[in-house]
Amino acid sequence: MHTTRHFTLTLIAASLMLITPYAQADTRAQQQPRQQSESGITEDNAQMRTAAVVTPHTPITAHQILSRPTASAVVELAYSPRENALFVSAPDWQDESRSRLLRLAPDSLDIQAEVPLDGKGFGVALDDAANRLYLTQGFNGAISVIDTQGNQLIKRIPVMQKVNFEQLYQEHGLSQTRRDFLLEQLKKWNVVDDFPYKLRELAIDAGQHRLFAPGLGLGIDSVLFVVDTKTLELEKILPGFGYNAVGIVADPARHRIFVSNMQGQIITLDSRTLDITGTLEVEADQLLNLAYDPATNRLFGVDQGIDRDEWRNNHLEREYAHRSPGHRVFVLDADSGKTLAVMPTDEVPIGLNLDTQRNRLYVTNRGGVRPDSAQGSVTIYDTEAYQPLQTLPLPPHPNSLALDATDNILYVTVKNDGDSAKAGKPENVVRIQF
Repeated sequence: MHTTRHFTLTLIAASLMLITPYAQADTRAQQQPRQQSESGITEDNAQMRTAAVVTPHTPITAHQILSRPTASAVVELAYSPRENALFVSAPDWQDESRSRLLRLAPDSLDIQAEVPLDGKGFGVALDDAANRLYLTQGFNGAISVIDTQGNQLIKRIPVMQKVNFEQLYQEHGLSQTRRDFLLEQLKKWNVVDDFPYKLRELAIDAGQHRLFAPGLGLGIDSVLFVVDTKTLELEKILPGFGYNAVGIVADPARHRIFVSNMQGQIITLDSRTLDITGTLEVEADQLLNLAYDPATNRLFGVDQGIDRDEWRNNHLEREYAHRSPGHRVFVLDADSGKTLAVMPTDEVPIGLNLDTQRNRLYVTNRGGVRPDSAQGSVTIYDTEAYQPLQTLPLPPHPNSLALDATDNILYVTVKNDGDSAKAGKPENVVRIQF
């Protein structure tokens, strides 16, 4: 029982930050992207940087920040303008039956309602017009559907079944070297059978009535799960998404879904035909999460900077050549993958949220991999001048972000570090009024 629980907790950390169970922070100097100025703008975009003007920023002070202990664990969150409510996934790692989705008052962060779940919830995606919130059960092979008006679970959609890993690796034709490595790692945690993919993020194309969820393959190539939001059934499983597909964002106007993986690629899918229309090799190694600006056709992504060489090299069966030292925000042209700007972050960036109305990008910096004591932060960037405007200390580990764009309020989940977890402290939700 103790071994199984330890394995589960380790996989939680792995999915939250996409750190394999045995990886440590990568502090090595790695290959730099093409020549950059001190501002982080690539050489061929220096002209654009010169013309850009920083939008005035009023520094945030302590009285604008409200922090509330919320639950034993909080992960992702979404703000609903229609309901004027904040929804937060609150898994319980000790007793799965106590996992729930919380509805919070956006001003006070008081808990207004609790939706019991039949599994640990993780990533969230909101379809506000349809009064639905989708929630990944990252370790249980399913997606939950919540009625945000009635505060109740509508359906649990299973998208995969458990497998025997040794048999799975044989069926996928993995080499003996790859099989030996993977089975040895699983043996350490007494794992023989489990779900083959882990789920974290989601994206919705409401016009196509489809929900998309990357499935991070445990030793196998990643896939993309497609759910019909009218029938609430799994429609299709799409292969071809490489090593550790993690980030996803939708461009509904142009019927595109962008998926990032941990081998320096962004894969573009047509949300109508479900065909992969392109795979871009980009200058970032580990784009964990993505945001898209339709007005300028720019992709923003956080490049983590975590050492995962052993697992990645085993998967690719070659030594992966690093393209970036990580701990950066990359700004890319969505059509070509060309780097428009690179902005430094604090250690281990995780989440990002783009405010296109105000030319702002918000990024959570975890502040380390698994330290006993962490000093994480949130950084505010100007997305026209590509400059950091302010970094707010928000310890221990700021994780995910949601924005009330109308009232200019940012919400953040803040997770425990090692010392806080040992002390049994609850995790927090934070409200920042700009």
